[in-house]
Amino acid sequence: MTPEGQGTPRKLLAGERQQKILEWVASEEAIDFASLASFFGVSVMTVRRDVRQLVDQGYITMTRGGATANLSGSLDILVNPRAFDASVAKAQIGEFAARMMTRGDVVYVGTGSTTARFIQYIKPDQELTVITPSLPHASQLASRGIRVFSTGGLVATDDLAQTGSLALSALLKFNADLAVIGAQGVSRHSGLSEDEHELADLNRAMVEHSDKTWVLADPSKAGRKLSYHAADIEEVTAIVTTHDGAALFEREVQGSCQVLSADKPSFATSSSDKPVN
Repeated sequence: MTPEGQGTPRKLLAGERQQKILEWVASEEAIDFASLASFFGVSVMTVRRDVRQLVDQGYITMTRGGATANLSGSLDILVNPRAFDASVAKAQIGEFAARMMTRGDVVYVGTGSTTARFIQYIKPDQELTVITPSLPHASQLASRGIRVFSTGGLVATDDLAQTGSLALSALLKFNADLAVIGAQGVSRHSGLSEDEHELADLNRAMVEHSDKTWVLADPSKAGRKLSYHAADIEEVTAIVTTHDGAALFEREVQGSCQVLSADKPSFATSSSDKPVN
């Protein structure tokens, strides 16, 4: 069921729909696909995709015709709303970036939770070629019929990134149109930074061997400085964030690169092959 007394909302981005779904599951314990599809004004198949992504994150459990609360996941939502908000922000950022891909591009995709959301929205008909040091990213993309190269290398980080000389050597064999990476810190004076040198090395290689670089970053990354430098702000083409993060990042970059707000209505209907210059 969905909350009674609410009218059909404007067309929502997938991340916004998923936020509503999580709120309803946390409060009502169960939802059904048909009611959600009617409320959102989308197909049941679209709702199933939204729910599947929430299942993959451990928030809810799929049932016949709907979904129910995952006890630990629902508890996380209720007691740690900031973590929940960050998850929703990453979904919005990832969906927006995927819509902005140029068909047929060769794209580096970095490791991490925000790029993980990004690859969920890449479609086979975009005809991208992806190079990634992330084992989970490569596996998910390949399972959906997307052309992907996995770098190989030592698996040495919590997010199963392939690192070391083998991974770096593989990355340097390509000249990509675009690098799509995350960053644990984005600072005016320190640029992009990471808390593990292996990840900083990977990001640096991707930035240096691509024509453009997009950094997918939720607001919590603005102004942070970590131990290992990956790139200067001037090497970044665009930072993709949420409405709440746009002003924070604009203060940091001071015009050195674009700052795109993923949840602005003007971007919600952007063509999937619209480039960022």
